Amino acid sequence: MEEKKTPIGLIIFLIAIIVLLGGYIALDKLVLSKRNVSNKTVVDEISIDLNVLYKIGETLDKFDRAYNDSNSNYFGYLYKQDKLLAKKFDNGAALFATIHDDLVGTNTAQYLVGAKVKSNFEKIFGKNLVYSPNTIKAGGNYNIIYNSTNSTFTYTAPTVTNAYPSGYITVNVNTQIEEDKILVKRRVFFVEYNSTGGADVTKANIYTNANKSKLVGEINLRNNVLSEEEVLAKYGSRFNEYLFTFKQNDNNENYSFYSIEKVK
Repeated sequence: MEEKKTPIGLIIFLIAIIVLLGGYIALDKLVLSKRNVSNKTVVDEISIDLNVLYKIGETLDKFDRAYNDSNSNYFGYLYKQDKLLAKKFDNGAALFATIHDDLVGTNTAQYLVGAKVKSNFEKIFGKNLVYSPNTIKAGGNYNIIYNSTNSTFTYTAPTVTNAYPSGYITVNVNTQIEEDKILVKRRVFFVEYNSTGGADVTKANIYTNANKSKLVGEINLRNNVLSEEEVLAKYGSRFNEYLFTFKQNDNNENYSFYSIEKVK
């Protein structure tokens, strides 16, 4: 009895169907896996959105840049007392940290929209400090005037920057996550670069703070760059440490700056 043969066209058709189905299933699994990706992680049995940590990092970076600007009266503001609560912040200092990244060097008046400043201010301080727009007495070559009529800040800002500015360097030591707050411990030291007036700077003096009353040591720069790792390895145990506290807002996943305290 002659065996019936399956038409070659039918075989090709069935193979194509199987390939398409397999691809669809793989794609569906891939899409589903992406949908199920969460930004949350669990630390010490506490669930935390990683975006929260990124935002806290952004706030700390804003503080570093604003309060390390030697052109302003707020230089080193955070480190002039042993403990500072957000609610006790100097209003001008708080506003300056909020807008500093938006200021461009210019001798021609520029403008910042008050509504945007308010939004950025509340991202940093939440309800721990009330937004109170006003003229900012930053000093130096800054001229920042608030116009209540149209809710704008008008400013001019320094146009010349120093390639090797003296200032504070901060290094995160650890981050602790608790039920309703996040604690960031940072090690802080002050650097003053030794310049002979030329383009190259080869050494830097390391101090505990800006008053330079206590010289910790001298570091040779490598290719005109200071190695923070080398500084910490040699002198880290002698530096001050500060604890930054960020508290959760109204049971949501946003955390705002609450306090800074010298702990060492």
